[in-house]
Amino acid sequence: MTVGRFMVWGGAILGCLVLLLAAAYLWASSGWDGAGPGDASRADIVATPGPVPAGTPAVLRILTWNVAFGGGTGQSTDVHGVVEVRRNLDAVAALIRQQDPDLVFLQEVDRPSSRSGDVDQFEEFRRATGFPYGCFVTTWKLNWLPFPYWPPSRQIGRLHSGQAILSRFPIEACTRQPLPQPPEQPSWYNRMYLHRCFQSARLRIGPDRVLDVVNVHLEAYSQGNREEQARLLAGLVGTPVAGRPLIVAGDFNTIPPGAARKSGFPDEPTDFTTDRTLDIVRTGTGLREVFLDDAPDVPEAETLTFPATAETRRLDFVLARGLPASLQRQAIATAASDHRPIGVVFPFEPR
Repeated sequence: MTVGRFMVWGGAILGCLVLLLAAAYLWASSGWDGAGPGDASRADIVATPGPVPAGTPAVLRILTWNVAFGGGTGQSTDVHGVVEVRRNLDAVAALIRQQDPDLVFLQEVDRPSSRSGDVDQFEEFRRATGFPYGCFVTTWKLNWLPFPYWPPSRQIGRLHSGQAILSRFPIEACTRQPLPQPPEQPSWYNRMYLHRCFQSARLRIGPDRVLDVVNVHLEAYSQGNREEQARLLAGLVGTPVAGRPLIVAGDFNTIPPGAARKSGFPDEPTDFTTDRTLDIVRTGTGLREVFLDDAPDVPEAETLTFPATAETRRLDFVLARGLPASLQRQAIATAASDHRPIGVVFPFEPR
């Protein structure tokens, strides 16, 4: 074969490889098809028909929890078998039943995915906890996530994950409000990265009472992007609606402004020294945080939520407006997830 023909054939083969890689990337990074359950542009609301509550409750019990897609206290990049996942989901559901909340905010909930035994965790939680109302929004849906890059047998693979709200009260509306991705990451990377969002819902608490809620899971690794998302959250909730209390809860991926430790964590190199996420959310919105504002004398060690079995920081928060100060609040010990849940009890005064 002459040098010229070799170069022609080599170029053709290289071109085919490039096209195949491009096609594989486009297929893997696709997943949201614009229709059907889990569509990225909308929320999935499910309900067991029943009567509207006859009166407003005396107290409102809240639980927020990043449930780590049923992976327990393992690494977020691990792939978990169905037996392990179901064991962790059973533990999560058992704790929820034990706490007996009226309203649950969940983050990192998988629909059928390769990394978590193909279990529909949203439906599993509804079945196991008995909540008549629920809403799910998608944050991550890919045909294939090729991470870790090697070996392929350990890759996360087919993925569908998001946030969920479970409620004893009718969910009248639930919306998915998309958030920007880290701008410092290349577009090809962001196509496969989480598409975070706010999950906003309106609940019918009584015949003439409505409660607004927002389920939050902010950016973990880009401080600038997380603070931008915090500004968007402040803008979303900044204008109170007369007669409608508001609860904002979830995994904020930040720490309290006065935390004793802001860097040097043994599990990851995150540095919160200059992070202003929570200050941005609280400034000018009238939101009150249940530990920082309602119970500032509680020792910091009792509020920590992450990592669940060796806590070094609090990443999870519950904020409220238009409700009296919380009566109780607790970071609950568990090994069912890498986060501890926070349970809160609010008095709910009838009008």
